[in-house]
Amino acid sequence: MRTLLVAAFVAAFAAEMLVAWGQVTFRSGVEVVRLDVSVTRGGRPVTGLTADDFDVRDAGVPQHMDGVLVEKLPLSVVLVLDMSWSVDGTVLRHLVEAAQTLAAAIRPADRAALITFSKGVTVRVPLTTDVSTIRSALASLAVEENHTALRDAVSTALRLVVGHETRPLVMAFTDGCDNSSRISESDVLDTARRIRVVMHAIMLGDCGRSGAASPGRPNGTGRAELDRLAFLQSVVGSTGGRLWLLESTSSRQLPQSFTRALDEMRARYVLTYYPQGVARDGWHELKVRLKRGRADIKARSGYFVPPRE
Repeated sequence: MRTLLVAAFVAAFAAEMLVAWGQVTFRSGVEVVRLDVSVTRGGRPVTGLTADDFDVRDAGVPQHMDGVLVEKLPLSVVLVLDMSWSVDGTVLRHLVEAAQTLAAAIRPADRAALITFSKGVTVRVPLTTDVSTIRSALASLAVEENHTALRDAVSTALRLVVGHETRPLVMAFTDGCDNSSRISESDVLDTARRIRVVMHAIMLGDCGRSGAASPGRPNGTGRAELDRLAFLQSVVGSTGGRLWLLESTSSRQLPQSFTRALDEMRARYVLTYYPQGVARDGWHELKVRLKRGRADIKARSGYFVPPRE
C-alpha cells in the first residue's frame, strides 16, 4: 500500500499531458483518432453495426470512418471507492461484494487497480494483472474519516492510466460530497478531456454523515445536491461514460451496476478515422450519432491536440 500526495504530481502531470493525450495516434504526421462509442437501446448493447451506420462530426465537419470494430485490446480497470462514513455498515458490505464481482470478471490479459479515499487518497493496489491482490485488499476495507476527497481521487485514477495501450476504464463509487480535495473541478475536467479514458460513476444517497458538499452550505440543500451532481456528470460526460444514481436503501444494486459498466465497456465500438477538413491543433468537439434509427449513444465530447513546436 502506498499513499499518493496529490499536490505533488500536478505540475509533472501537466507536462506529461503534452505527449500522452491518448486518443490521437500520429502516423507520418497524420492524426488517427480512435473513439470509444457505446450504442444501446433499452439498456442493451446494439450489435452488428458497421462504418456506414455512424455519422461522426469533428468540429462540425463530417468524417469518413477508417474502421469500426468491437475493440479486442485488454482493459485497464481502476476502481475508485469512497471510504467516508456514509459507506459504513450495509453499504460497505454491498460495495465490497460489487467490487469483488467486478474483480472476478477481469480477464487474464486485463489489468486492474484499487484506489480508496476519504480525507486523503490511497493507491492500495497499482495496475496489475494479479487480480488476487485486488481481492485481498477489498476484503480488508473499512470506513476511514468523515471527509471526502473525490476530485483528488479521480485525478489520481486518471494519472494511473495515462499512456497505456490498453483501454482504460475508471469505475468510481462515492456519495459525491467532496469537502477535502485540493485539486479543482476545472483541473480534473481538463485532464479528463485530454486523455483517452472512459469513466463511469455510481453516486449513492445523500451526503448524510459524510459532511457538507461545500464549505458553508448545509447538507440537504438543493444547491449542494446540484453541486455534487454537476461535477460527476461533467466528468463522465466528457469521457463518454455514465452516471448511475442510487438511493442509500438501494445499495444491494451495486453488484449489478458494476457488472453492467464492465459489460458495456467490452461491447463498445471503436471508431477510427483520419481527420479531414479541420485544424490540426487545439480542441476538437466531437458529435456521434447513428444515420438510421434511434439509440442511446455515449462517446467522449472531444479531443485535444497540442500545438506543434
